[in-house]
Amino acid sequence: MKPITVLLCLLLCLPLCAGCWDMKEINELAIVNLGAADKDPETGKITAYYQVINPSSLSNRPGADKAAVYTFKFEDYSLGRFTKQTTTLMPRRLFMPHMQVLILSERYAKQGIEDMINYVEMSPDRRTNILFLVAESPVETILNSFSPLERMPGRYIRSLLDLSNNGYGFGTPEPIRVKNLVIGLYRKQAMVVPLIRYTSPRPADVTDRLEDVNIRKQSFLFAGGAVLLQGRMVGKIDFDEKEFYFILNKDVTSSLVTLRVGGGNVDVEADGIRVKRRFRAGGAEYRLRANLRIVNNEQSAAVTIRNMREVEQAFDRYFERKADALFRLGADKGWDLLGLQDHGVKNWQSAKVTFDMRSETSSVGNTNGPLRSEGRN
Repeated sequence: MKPITVLLCLLLCLPLCAGCWDMKEINELAIVNLGAADKDPETGKITAYYQVINPSSLSNRPGADKAAVYTFKFEDYSLGRFTKQTTTLMPRRLFMPHMQVLILSERYAKQGIEDMINYVEMSPDRRTNILFLVAESPVETILNSFSPLERMPGRYIRSLLDLSNNGYGFGTPEPIRVKNLVIGLYRKQAMVVPLIRYTSPRPADVTDRLEDVNIRKQSFLFAGGAVLLQGRMVGKIDFDEKEFYFILNKDVTSSLVTLRVGGGNVDVEADGIRVKRRFRAGGAEYRLRANLRIVNNEQSAAVTIRNMREVEQAFDRYFERKADALFRLGADKGWDLLGLQDHGVKNWQSAKVTFDMRSETSSVGNTNGPLRSEGRN
């Protein structure tokens, strides 16, 4: 084919190219970074919060607006009407694909979240990896507070969860996403999602933070987990119980515990926790294995082979006791935290569930015991 013929064919095809028809100007969009909702159990009225990024505040341009985000609040009885509601106050088009986190109030979660899951799933701009949290504090307080080190609360919350998931913390697995909640609707196993709390009854602005450097006084805090059963919040568990829930369900492989051995405290890090489960109609057997590392030792005696065995035995007893307590808690509350029903266990609340932990110390640090001054016995 001659070059001129090829060129003519390309020119004829140009009108058929889509080009940038779907391009969106950033100055025309209200980019939502964090979303939240509350529902009045008496009236059914839903309060929605959209935290929108202020692009000019993120630039280095002198005189730029200081607020990194703006929080818009709307009220209605139907989730599908909120997009229309935003046109009454937002001067830009609502844009949801960049939303990091979705927070629901505790009382909303207790009424059931199926309507919110369906709304997110049906949205053409939906993101199935939106992180889902339940707020123990009022959502308005959380959204209107200044977050440390991160100017946007949505990014701050996501960074906390991502760091824990990447091994910088213990007891927090891959964060719960909306797509995980969809799966949970069809299972009998209870789900545990992060429970967020604000440590002050009132929001903290930038001025408050400049006057007080104690971040914990006014900050976001993850405090245990909210237990959801087929889309409805039925209770709470504390941080330790949440950690064991994820370990026994093979979502977390590390733990840090403090044991009392040899008259002193011993902090032990368990890594590479392996869980093998065997289900049968009358119950289940859990075999757990872990590698231990002593990270802090306050015993009066030096670390010996015998002493390491004592640490391992103390850890095994502790782990078996905590695992059994979690199962008993769920059985008493009617929460199948281990998913026994989904694996064919009948009469699961009275089923026989056993836990067998075997650990092995692989590292004790650089010394064989705690360092002491010469004058101390």
